[in-house]
Amino acid sequence: MIKRSVLCWCALFPLIVLNLFPFAVVLDTIHRRAGDGDIGTFWIGMWHRTEVGTALVNSLVIAVATAMLSTLLALPAAYALSRWPFRGRRAASQALLGSQILSPVMLVLGLSQMLAGAGLTDTRLALIGIYSAFQIPFAVWMLRGYIDAIPVELEEAARIDGASRLQILRLIVLPLSLPAIAVTATFAFITAFNEFVLALTILRSPANFTLPIRVNALTAGRYAVDWSDVMAAVLVASLPVMLTFIGLRRYILRGLRLSLGST
Repeated sequence: MIKRSVLCWCALFPLIVLNLFPFAVVLDTIHRRAGDGDIGTFWIGMWHRTEVGTALVNSLVIAVATAMLSTLLALPAAYALSRWPFRGRRAASQALLGSQILSPVMLVLGLSQMLAGAGLTDTRLALIGIYSAFQIPFAVWMLRGYIDAIPVELEEAARIDGASRLQILRLIVLPLSLPAIAVTATFAFITAFNEFVLALTILRSPANFTLPIRVNALTAGRYAVDWSDVMAAVLVASLPVMLTFIGLRRYILRGLRLSLGST
C-alpha cells in the first residue's frame, strides 16, 4: 500500500510542479515590483489602476447566475428524461449529447446579430442567457445519469403516500441529487467565469467587462505593459475558481463518482 502511494505521488509530482509553476512566476513578478516597499500599497494601487474589482463583480454575477439558472432548468428536464417514457426520449438524449460538439465560436456572429436586434448588446443579461443555453445540455446529461441511479422504489413509496410529482422532485430527488447538482453547478460556474470569446464579442463598455476581458485589455494594443499589474490581475482571476474547488471538493468528487458510475 505504501509502495503504491509512493509511486502515485512520484507520477503526480511533475504534474503538480507544472501546474504550480505559473503561480510561482506570478508571485515572483509581483514581489519584484513591490520590492522592499509595502505589498499592500501595491495591491491597492493595482486594484485602482486596472479596475479589476468591477470586472470581478461582473464575472461573479454572470457566473453565479449562469450556474443557478442552468442547474434549475436542467434538473426537471433530467428527471423527465430519466423517469417518463415518451416517444423520442433516446433521440432527445443523443441530441443533448451531440449539442456539445458545437463550439460557441461557430455561433458568435449569429448570436451577436440576434442580440443586437433584441437590444441586448453590451449587457450582462445577454451573457447569462447564452451561457445558460450552452450549459443546460451538459447539465441535463450529468443530472440524468445520477437520477437514473436513484431507486424508483423511493418514489413509488412516496406516491402511495399521496405525494405529487413536484413533491417527489422537491423532497426526494433534489436532496439525494445534491452531489450531482454541486458538480453541475460548479462546472457551469467555471465555464461562465473563464469564457472569453463571447464576452469579447458582446461586451463593449469597460464597465461591463468580465475578468478575462479586463486582463486582455491590460495587454492588447499597448506599447508598454505593466506585467506586475497583469500578473496580479491574473492571480485575482484565478482565486474564485480555486476557492470554489476547495470549498466543494468533497461534493464534486462524490458527484463525479456517482454520475460517471451510473452512466
